Amino acid sequence: MHKLIQAILPVLLLFMILPVYQPDAASAEETPQSDGVIVKYKETSDEPINELIEKVEVPKGESTDNLIEELEEQKDVEYAEPNYLFKKMESPNDPAYIDQWHHKKLGTGAAWTKSMGSKELIVAIIDDGIDRNHEDLKGRIVNAYDTIRNRKHIVPKGEHGTHIAGIIAGSANNGIGGTGVAPNVKLMPINVFDGEYADTADIIDAIHYAVQQKANIINMSLGDTRYSESLNKAVQEAYKKGVLIVAAAGNEGDMGKNVQRVYPAAFSHVISVAATNSSDKRPSYSNYHSTVDIAAPGDDILSTLPNGKYGWMSGTSMATPMVAGVAALIWSHEPKLNKTEVEYRLYDSAVDLGTKGKDIYYGNGRVNAKKALEMKTLTKPSVTAISDKDTKINGKIPADFKTGTVSIYTDKKQLATVKINGGKTFTATIAKQTSGTTIFTRLIDKSGNKSIPVSFKVADKTPPARPSVNTVGDNTVKVTGKAEASSSVTVKTGRTVLGKANSNSAGNFTVTMSKKQKAGKVLSVTATDKAGNISSVKTVTVADKTAPSKPTVNTVTTKTTIVTGKAEANSTVYIRASKKVIGSATATTKGTFSVRIPKQKAGKNLYIHAKDKAKNVSESRKVTVKK
Repeated sequence: MHKLIQAILPVLLLFMILPVYQPDAASAEETPQSDGVIVKYKETSDEPINELIEKVEVPKGESTDNLIEELEEQKDVEYAEPNYLFKKMESPNDPAYIDQWHHKKLGTGAAWTKSMGSKELIVAIIDDGIDRNHEDLKGRIVNAYDTIRNRKHIVPKGEHGTHIAGIIAGSANNGIGGTGVAPNVKLMPINVFDGEYADTADIIDAIHYAVQQKANIINMSLGDTRYSESLNKAVQEAYKKGVLIVAAAGNEGDMGKNVQRVYPAAFSHVISVAATNSSDKRPSYSNYHSTVDIAAPGDDILSTLPNGKYGWMSGTSMATPMVAGVAALIWSHEPKLNKTEVEYRLYDSAVDLGTKGKDIYYGNGRVNAKKALEMKTLTKPSVTAISDKDTKINGKIPADFKTGTVSIYTDKKQLATVKINGGKTFTATIAKQTSGTTIFTRLIDKSGNKSIPVSFKVADKTPPARPSVNTVGDNTVKVTGKAEASSSVTVKTGRTVLGKANSNSAGNFTVTMSKKQKAGKVLSVTATDKAGNISSVKTVTVADKTAPSKPTVNTVTTKTTIVTGKAEANSTVYIRASKKVIGSATATTKGTFSVRIPKQKAGKNLYIHAKDKAKNVSESRKVTVKK
């Protein structure tokens, strides 16, 4: 392994290890989930309920879901559902099970009546290795890999990793030790630790390996506060390949306002897990942050340790495999779900703790295996995106949705709720939303089952305000003013573009034109926002900011009473003597002028200047009176 990056990621807190020893026994297999389909027919008279229900066998070669869909299309059928097989609510015969308080909190006993995990599902544990020969983990290990030594099938007997492995998939009903959350799933241990630390490059290597070896879930009970773009890219690549990623939120929670984001948990598309204790409260060490997605038991957790031992550890490291285990149960029970649907099932079924709704301490709540396997994921609605000018949202309801509600909301507030009773379309009236706002839409049936959210960003259809433009003179190529922040400002004359520039974050802009424009020329200025909306036109007439040329003056003598010469056409010519204006006149359209003055003495200096209609003043021409 080439260690190109050397950022260090320390493993999260672990402590309180107490060994327990138990004898060997065999593990149990998972039982079938249902036996055919139950059909409920529509009532036509006062028949008793049992006469309206019929058990239907699933034909060979057809799935239960397909049969249910076909039956519900029949006019006399009210609904159809699997004929579930119930199990006796017995606890596993593993002696330490009674000391694993988290099972009662999670409701794993009820969840196990539906699934104890599929042998086809693989959870990769990126950590410090696993005791592959531990009696509670034997037969669970596939494709082990050591990134430090670049070897397969052999990994160190890491205490931390072994403990996590037992939480996820410790064997059930083998008469020894305790039981994992999903005892029938497979584990892929990947060692990234060399002593106390794991470096970024090895963790990236581990993620790539887990993806290549077809892991469904990755558990990372490790973290660091320093952001790594390389690690983020590896995580996002795994997410795109369909892998569900679960990571520990960190154990610096007692640091108050100094708590920082911990990665990889804080990356997008990673389920960030905080810890709870047996009272469903946050232990002081458990990090809290807006990036926390969910909480799980993590305090005084009994699980496997190397060399056939058992012991207790605490930390978000222990909470993370709880979530990975419940996710494995969900996915095993409903293998057609995708990673996003599994993720939302975790959130939707969680027990809400702390303030109502998602919060910084528990995220969406404490994970709940029982409810997670009781719920079902509804088909998503289709929704037509809107703009910042719209007040109505329209959508279509899936054919398999009968009654319930459509929930429309942003990350800050509920926008609308629409009741559905057999309808296949919906329209909701909402307040206008700011462009860029993300709107979510979900279906919720009468049993509380939900679809995953359909989301879109509100389109920007509002043109920018008309720019304000400062005076533009014929003596400059700069056009300045204010427009919508980060918009593109265009200056034209007629259809000819003279220049373009972007306004800054404060809206200020400076457009440099290709050349100076003549006074009186009309300029058109517009702003175009990032969505392509164009403002109304601001017209600006180029101002005369160019002073007239210095007048030319014919000879003035002691006998002269009319001074003549040339100046800018239509300008006013002034003659001063001893700082006093002694005469003025307007130049003709041809630029000639004649100014009447009193006779002046020989040697007297006269000063002649021109002022145009824009009040620009020329330089003065000095003329000395001659005899």
